[in-house]
Amino acid sequence: MRELAESRLSNGIKIITEEIKESSSASVGIWVNVGSRDEVEEYHGGTHFLEHLLFKGTVKRSAKEISRAIEDRGGYLNAFTDRDMTCFHAKVLGKDLKLALEVLSDMVQNPLLKQDDVEKERTVVLSEIDSRDDDPGDLIHDLYFESAWGENEAAHPILGEKAPLNCLTSDSIRTYFESHYLPQKIIVTGAGALKHEELVAIVEKNVTLNKKYDRVDAREEPSFKPIKRHIQRQTSQVQVALTSKGLAYGDTNRDALNLISSYLGVGASSKLFQEIREKYGLVYSIFSTVYSLNDAGVFAILAGTQDQYVEKILKIELKELDVLKKDLSERILQKIKHKTIGLFVLRSESSESRMMQLGVSTLRQGKPKTLEEIIDNINSVELESMKELAGDLFVVDRLGLTTLGLSESTVKKVDALF
Repeated sequence: MRELAESRLSNGIKIITEEIKESSSASVGIWVNVGSRDEVEEYHGGTHFLEHLLFKGTVKRSAKEISRAIEDRGGYLNAFTDRDMTCFHAKVLGKDLKLALEVLSDMVQNPLLKQDDVEKERTVVLSEIDSRDDDPGDLIHDLYFESAWGENEAAHPILGEKAPLNCLTSDSIRTYFESHYLPQKIIVTGAGALKHEELVAIVEKNVTLNKKYDRVDAREEPSFKPIKRHIQRQTSQVQVALTSKGLAYGDTNRDALNLISSYLGVGASSKLFQEIREKYGLVYSIFSTVYSLNDAGVFAILAGTQDQYVEKILKIELKELDVLKKDLSERILQKIKHKTIGLFVLRSESSESRMMQLGVSTLRQGKPKTLEEIIDNINSVELESMKELAGDLFVVDRLGLTTLGLSESTVKKVDALF
């Protein structure tokens, strides 16, 4: 009962939709192919800062009118910035889709970017950085990317750093906006109670950007570094991130890596949760994650624990990574596939989740995939390919380790494991 459709406007904007006939809601997103990896050093954090400012008012609407236009209809309006993209999105009743797109398109075309708004929002963003720094569980994510990708622009925190953020002005932000918010860098995705032709007509009427794309974006591919990095800090709970080289979003082995992650660290039934938390009670939280850009990726296992347990936790993690190379059975693989497909399908029942999947896949691999294609790809993963991938990625001296809050004595024990 779903239909995937794609169009491209004369100005270069790509539109991808998936009609979900049984849905009463519609979710729509305007995506810009610009993220924190596109920032020069003196502009670190500027992409995220710009995302904030686009909610502060346009030529047509005040900040209050932007939020009320959607929320007064019971809808939801938000945005996010990632390393390679920025997305402004809304979820509304199907009959309010036109209004949602009018508001979103106004935001990404006509922001005021006033200096007094810059000053006000600077305080908000700096507070957001302080909040992240106060939460070790948040901070470890930025730290392990810095460790894994080194000096590459894809490594630095999406929130940015205080020194460059304090130097941003409305003029410098507007220059960045005009350089990147271009029609050829924009896609629109929608899912739910909508018709493709109607959404295309709305976008064509409202998104009238036609500036020529006359610049070349130079994104340097990040290279994984298996370094061991220990950040000293007084924390009530230490954080441990064991990392390996990951895979680019379009890599044919990425489905196998997602299955490995599902097995190791997705949910309370996962192997590491059962072994480390349930069996031994060594952690409060432990999970694995797969992060992929269009040209590189990082796989990570993250644990929040106490200093005295870290050595044992890492020994168990290293043992389980080794098991993947030789002892995984066909029976277990089928269980992992069932779990992974179930999680994906259940998420995809939401119009918002499906809209997000369409946007991310289009920006990171050039095209969206149907639900059937994704499920078929997962089902086609073979046991031997998973074992071979584990053998390639999980070699001890190719693993990275980032910790926050470890004692010096524990650091020595941990480093001896590698």
